[in-house]
Amino acid sequence: MVKVLYVPLDERACNYYFPQNLAKMTDNIELLVPPYEKMGMLKTPADYESIWQWIFDNASLCDYAILSVDTLVYGNIVNSRTHHRTCEECEQTLNNFRTLKEMNPNIKIHAFNLVARVAGYDNAHEDPEYWDTCGKNIWRYTCLMDKIDRQHANEAEKAEFDDLKSKIPPEYLKDFLDRRVVDQFTNLYCIELVKENIFDVLTIPKDDTAEYGYAAIDQSAIAKKVRENRLMNRVLVYPGADEVGCVLFTRIFNLVNQYTPRIYVRYSSVLGPQIVPSYEDRPLHESIKSQITSLGGVLEDSANCSDCMLAVNSPGKYMIESSEQFSKDLTFSSHINMHEILRYISYYRSAYQKAVGIAEVSVANGCENEFMDYALITGVLHEVQAVGGWNTAQNTIGVVLAKTVIASYYHCFKGDSEKYQLSEEIKVRDIVCDWLYQSNVLFQFILSTNNRINPYHLESHYDETKLFFENGLNELIKEKFNGCYKGAPIVLKNLRFNWDGVFYIDFEIGLDGIAAE
Repeated sequence: MVKVLYVPLDERACNYYFPQNLAKMTDNIELLVPPYEKMGMLKTPADYESIWQWIFDNASLCDYAILSVDTLVYGNIVNSRTHHRTCEECEQTLNNFRTLKEMNPNIKIHAFNLVARVAGYDNAHEDPEYWDTCGKNIWRYTCLMDKIDRQHANEAEKAEFDDLKSKIPPEYLKDFLDRRVVDQFTNLYCIELVKENIFDVLTIPKDDTAEYGYAAIDQSAIAKKVRENRLMNRVLVYPGADEVGCVLFTRIFNLVNQYTPRIYVRYSSVLGPQIVPSYEDRPLHESIKSQITSLGGVLEDSANCSDCMLAVNSPGKYMIESSEQFSKDLTFSSHINMHEILRYISYYRSAYQKAVGIAEVSVANGCENEFMDYALITGVLHEVQAVGGWNTAQNTIGVVLAKTVIASYYHCFKGDSEKYQLSEEIKVRDIVCDWLYQSNVLFQFILSTNNRINPYHLESHYDETKLFFENGLNELIKEKFNGCYKGAPIVLKNLRFNWDGVFYIDFEIGLDGIAAE
């Protein structure tokens, strides 16, 4: 049994539990994860000194390590945006990676360190407190600053930049800019750790990124240092964040099993591969190639030669939020061909009997209802091995690819009833969460409570809100699935909220008695 140390980006289910579920689907990898109570919550940082001690205590047992630099240096993803650590303090903590390698010279460290986002809205829930009033202005300021530095700005934009600078309190701007210096220092220091062979591979996901702004500035500095040190094959930079634990676990799985999955990608729209999704900085297909490369696979142009398929319900002309789909325009039918993509999925499964994952990324932060209904009534949701449609396009694609690749290695778990049930429970859980919750019950909650309950701070309304979501999800499970999946009752269990808000939900799905393939 290969043992792998894993320190997540934070305690949310997508980072803490999803990779553990993947490990349970394998038969030769054990994932060691820090105790949940050490992981912190939102702006309360993880007890990273205690987690470092946990790493040192377990280092001798492990062959690989998947380690979040953000957690081990700042406390988690949110604290990478809110911390007040100095470069010197961060360097002292980063030296622990050298200590780890000294303790176990044979351990292969696959580290990941985000390029921190700059949120483009006024909301301080996951950002410094002044983001409530100045967030959008700071975001726009950084975009224009980068655009001016690259000599891409027009005169109106230069005037807007000067106006914004006068509107943002100087102490807020200083706090933000000082932190970016520290964050970039950490990014660049991690490249030094690759150069020293402390890190075998460094993955740098760009969290909620765009063409201009501080993420682009940081990426330029990273790219320069990578080129100077000729580390292009060991430092990967691409859009993403909350999927990275699953992607890197699958990379380790492929290394352990000497498996190079050949992945065939098919889109529902002609323009889809070229569209730049919301919160990202490059065409969709370029990011998909990065995800495939990161997990250790190759892009395969021939369905016949592939080991599995990623079916992408891509935007037809542009991406919208899932909450906006109730007034979507004609491009969702004229520029997307749902008939063909769903028919082809059934053909691929029938002709090749290989794993298929569906990434529903025509909308952000949820699934497109019409597509999911269509996939359900045609039986496609029952045929595939993974389904996703949550948060950003790359959050979805990374997780769907991870599950699809592992299923492909095990031939869709045929003959293994226990692993097959687990795989199907994970898939149905994702369908319920990404489709029924994010695109429907969450939307209903926001409308029906009408600000009576703060969706970011449930506090005394926690139990009431939990009941609302349990009832809403169970009603939709009954409506859409008649309460059953492949002969097994769909049982919703252990529903809870991460970060005391409705935007990150967690639960399990039970499918006892499911008919095995």
